[in-house]
Amino acid sequence: MSEEVKTKILNGAEALFLRYGFKSITMDDIARELGLSKKTLYQFFEDKTKLVDETVARHIQQEMHFCSGLCQSVKNPIEYMLTLTDSFGELKKQINQTILFDLKKYFKPSWDKLNNFRVEFIYNEVLTNLRTGKNEGLYHAELNEELTAIFYIHLIDFLLNPDNYMEQKKDFKTVHNEMMRYHLRSICTEKGLKLLKKHSLFQSYQA
Repeated sequence: MSEEVKTKILNGAEALFLRYGFKSITMDDIARELGLSKKTLYQFFEDKTKLVDETVARHIQQEMHFCSGLCQSVKNPIEYMLTLTDSFGELKKQINQTILFDLKKYFKPSWDKLNNFRVEFIYNEVLTNLRTGKNEGLYHAELNEELTAIFYIHLIDFLLNPDNYMEQKKDFKTVHNEMMRYHLRSICTEKGLKLLKKHSLFQSYQA
Protein backbone atom coordinates (compact mmCIF):
# COMPACT_ATOMS: atom_id res chain seq x y z
CA MET A 1 0.00 0.00 0.00
CA SER A 2 2.83 2.40 0.83
CA GLU A 3 4.29 2.00 -2.66
CA GLU A 4 0.89 2.76 -4.16
CA VAL A 5 0.64 5.96 -2.16
CA LYS A 6 4.17 6.99 -3.13
CA THR A 7 3.43 6.36 -6.80
CA LYS A 8 0.24 8.39 -6.49
CA ILE A 9 2.22 11.28 -5.02
CA LEU A 10 4.88 11.12 -7.74
CA ASN A 11 2.26 10.96 -10.50
CA GLY A 12 0.30 13.86 -9.06
CA ALA A 13 3.35 15.99 -8.35
CA GLU A 14 4.74 15.41 -11.83
CA ALA A 15 1.47 16.48 -13.46
CA LEU A 16 1.40 19.68 -11.38
CA PHE A 17 5.08 20.46 -12.01
CA LEU A 18 4.67 19.97 -15.76
CA ARG A 19 1.65 22.24 -15.86
CA TYR A 20 2.68 25.03 -13.49
CA GLY A 21 6.46 24.73 -13.09
CA PHE A 22 8.55 23.63 -10.12
CA LYS A 23 8.73 26.95 -8.28
CA SER A 24 5.06 27.86 -7.91
CA ILE A 25 3.73 24.49 -6.73
CA THR A 26 3.96 23.93 -2.98
CA MET A 27 3.67 20.83 -0.84
CA ASP A 28 0.32 22.19 0.32
CA ASP A 29 -0.86 22.34 -3.29
CA ILE A 30 0.18 18.75 -3.89
CA ALA A 31 -1.46 17.43 -0.72
CA ARG A 32 -4.68 19.29 -1.52
CA GLU A 33 -4.74 18.15 -5.15
CA LEU A 34 -4.23 14.51 -4.18
CA GLY A 35 -6.59 14.56 -1.20
CA LEU A 36 -3.80 13.62 1.21
CA SER A 37 -2.76 15.10 4.52
CA LYS A 38 0.54 16.95 4.66
CA LYS A 39 1.63 14.45 7.30
CA THR A 40 1.21 11.61 4.79
CA LEU A 41 3.07 13.57 2.13
CA TYR A 42 6.02 14.23 4.43
CA GLN A 43 6.17 10.57 5.44
CA PHE A 44 7.37 9.83 1.92
CA PHE A 45 9.25 13.02 1.03
CA GLU A 46 11.02 15.09 3.66
CA ASP A 47 10.69 18.28 1.60
CA LYS A 48 9.86 19.62 -1.84
CA THR A 49 13.48 19.35 -2.99
CA LYS A 50 13.44 15.61 -2.34
CA LEU A 51 10.13 15.25 -4.17
CA VAL A 52 11.42 17.17 -7.19
CA ASP A 53 14.58 15.08 -7.27
CA GLU A 54 12.69 11.77 -7.20
CA THR A 55 10.28 13.05 -9.85
CA VAL A 56 13.21 13.90 -12.14
CA ALA A 57 14.96 10.60 -11.40
CA ARG A 58 11.81 8.66 -12.25
CA HIS A 59 11.40 10.62 -15.48
CA ILE A 60 14.94 9.71 -16.48
CA GLN A 61 14.31 6.01 -15.80
CA GLN A 62 11.13 6.14 -17.87
CA GLU A 63 12.97 7.77 -20.76
CA MET A 64 15.71 5.13 -20.63
CA HIS A 65 13.10 2.37 -20.57
CA PHE A 66 11.27 3.94 -23.51
CA CYS A 67 14.45 4.20 -25.59
CA SER A 68 15.37 0.60 -24.78
CA GLY A 69 11.95 -0.65 -25.85
CA LEU A 70 12.03 1.50 -28.97
CA CYS A 71 15.27 -0.12 -30.10
CA GLN A 72 13.50 -3.48 -30.03
CA SER A 73 10.34 -2.39 -31.85
CA VAL A 74 11.40 -0.14 -34.73
CA LYS A 75 12.55 -1.39 -38.12
CA ASN A 76 15.49 0.92 -38.75
CA PRO A 77 17.48 3.85 -37.28
CA ILE A 78 15.44 6.47 -39.15
CA GLU A 79 12.19 5.12 -37.73
CA TYR A 80 13.79 5.26 -34.28
CA MET A 81 14.54 8.98 -34.61
CA LEU A 82 11.11 9.77 -36.06
CA THR A 83 9.29 7.85 -33.33
CA LEU A 84 11.40 9.62 -30.73
CA THR A 85 10.43 12.94 -32.31
CA ASP A 86 6.72 12.12 -32.14
CA SER A 87 7.02 11.03 -28.51
CA PHE A 88 8.99 14.10 -27.47
CA GLY A 89 6.51 16.39 -29.20
CA GLU A 90 3.57 14.83 -27.36
CA LEU A 91 5.34 15.10 -24.01
CA LYS A 92 6.20 18.77 -24.56
CA LYS A 93 2.53 19.63 -25.06
CA GLN A 94 2.07 19.00 -21.34
CA ILE A 95 5.04 21.05 -20.18
CA ASN A 96 4.92 24.60 -18.85
CA GLN A 97 7.56 26.61 -20.73
CA THR A 98 9.24 27.78 -17.50
CA ILE A 99 9.80 24.33 -16.03
CA LEU A 100 13.42 23.94 -17.12
CA PHE A 101 14.33 27.42 -15.90
CA ASP A 102 12.77 26.62 -12.52
CA LEU A 103 14.67 23.37 -12.32
CA LYS A 104 18.02 24.92 -13.19
CA LYS A 105 17.65 27.93 -10.88
CA TYR A 106 15.98 26.44 -7.83
CA PHE A 107 16.83 22.71 -7.93
CA LYS A 108 20.35 22.62 -9.37
CA PRO A 109 21.28 19.05 -8.31
CA SER A 110 18.15 17.72 -10.04
CA TRP A 111 18.94 19.85 -13.09
CA ASP A 112 22.47 18.43 -13.18
CA LYS A 113 21.04 14.92 -13.04
CA LEU A 114 18.76 15.65 -16.00
CA ASN A 115 21.53 17.41 -17.90
CA ASN A 116 23.96 14.53 -17.37
CA PHE A 117 21.33 12.13 -18.68
CA ARG A 118 20.98 14.24 -21.81
CA VAL A 119 24.71 14.63 -22.35
CA GLU A 120 25.66 11.01 -21.65
CA PHE A 121 22.71 8.72 -22.33
CA ILE A 122 21.15 10.63 -25.24
CA TYR A 123 24.57 11.21 -26.77
CA ASN A 124 25.30 7.47 -26.70
CA GLU A 125 21.84 6.65 -28.10
CA VAL A 126 22.38 9.03 -31.01
CA LEU A 127 25.92 7.73 -31.53
CA THR A 128 24.63 4.14 -31.74
CA ASN A 129 21.87 5.28 -34.09
CA LEU A 130 24.39 6.95 -36.39
CA ARG A 131 26.66 3.90 -36.51
CA THR A 132 23.76 1.55 -37.20
CA GLY A 133 22.41 3.87 -39.89
CA LYS A 134 25.78 4.02 -41.61
CA ASN A 135 26.08 0.23 -41.56
CA GLU A 136 22.64 -0.06 -43.17
CA GLY A 137 23.45 2.49 -45.85
CA LEU A 138 20.86 4.97 -44.56
CA TYR A 139 23.37 7.59 -43.38
CA HIS A 140 26.39 8.92 -45.25
CA ALA A 141 29.44 6.68 -44.88
CA GLU A 142 31.81 9.61 -44.39
CA LEU A 143 29.81 10.95 -41.45
CA ASN A 144 31.84 11.75 -38.34
CA GLU A 145 29.69 9.95 -35.78
CA GLU A 146 31.09 11.53 -32.62
CA LEU A 147 30.90 15.10 -33.90
CA THR A 148 27.42 14.61 -35.38
CA ALA A 149 26.17 13.22 -32.05
CA ILE A 150 27.60 16.30 -30.31
CA PHE A 151 25.89 18.55 -32.86
CA TYR A 152 22.61 16.84 -32.06
CA ILE A 153 23.05 17.49 -28.34
CA HIS A 154 23.67 21.17 -29.08
CA LEU A 155 20.49 21.26 -31.15
CA ILE A 156 18.65 19.93 -28.10
CA ASP A 157 20.29 22.68 -26.02
CA PHE A 158 18.90 25.24 -28.43
CA LEU A 159 15.51 23.60 -28.40
CA LEU A 160 15.17 23.55 -24.62
CA ASN A 161 15.82 27.29 -24.32
CA PRO A 162 12.69 29.10 -25.53
CA ASP A 163 14.56 32.43 -25.52
CA ASN A 164 16.21 31.22 -28.72
CA TYR A 165 13.04 31.23 -30.76
CA MET A 166 10.19 32.86 -28.84
CA GLU A 167 10.80 36.19 -30.62
CA GLN A 168 9.84 34.44 -33.86
CA LYS A 169 6.64 33.26 -32.13
CA LYS A 170 7.34 29.62 -32.97
CA ASP A 171 5.93 26.94 -30.71
CA PHE A 172 8.02 24.07 -29.40
CA LYS A 173 6.58 21.42 -31.71
CA THR A 174 7.25 23.51 -34.83
CA VAL A 175 10.85 24.15 -33.81
CA HIS A 176 11.41 20.52 -32.78
CA ASN A 177 10.04 19.15 -36.06
CA GLU A 178 12.17 21.57 -38.06
CA MET A 179 15.22 20.57 -36.06
CA MET A 180 14.63 16.88 -36.79
CA ARG A 181 14.11 17.59 -40.50
CA TYR A 182 17.40 19.49 -40.49
CA HIS A 183 19.23 16.68 -38.67
CA LEU A 184 17.94 13.77 -40.74
CA ARG A 185 18.04 15.40 -44.15
CA SER A 186 21.66 16.38 -43.58
CA ILE A 187 22.85 12.86 -42.71
CA CYS A 188 20.69 10.61 -44.91
CA THR A 189 21.75 8.94 -48.14
CA GLU A 190 19.35 8.60 -51.09
CA LYS A 191 18.26 5.30 -49.57
CA GLY A 192 17.53 7.02 -46.29
CA LEU A 193 15.71 9.92 -47.94
CA LYS A 194 13.30 7.49 -49.58
CA LEU A 195 12.26 6.31 -46.12
CA LEU A 196 11.87 9.89 -44.92
CA LYS A 197 9.44 10.71 -47.73
CA LYS A 198 7.00 8.19 -46.29
CA HIS A 199 6.75 9.98 -42.94
CA SER A 200 4.26 12.83 -42.42
CA LEU A 201 7.03 15.03 -41.01
CA PHE A 202 8.64 15.14 -44.45
CA GLN A 203 5.74 14.87 -46.88
CA SER A 204 5.63 18.63 -47.45
CA TYR A 205 9.32 18.61 -48.35
CA GLN A 206 10.94 17.58 -51.61
CA ALA A 207 13.73 15.23 -50.53
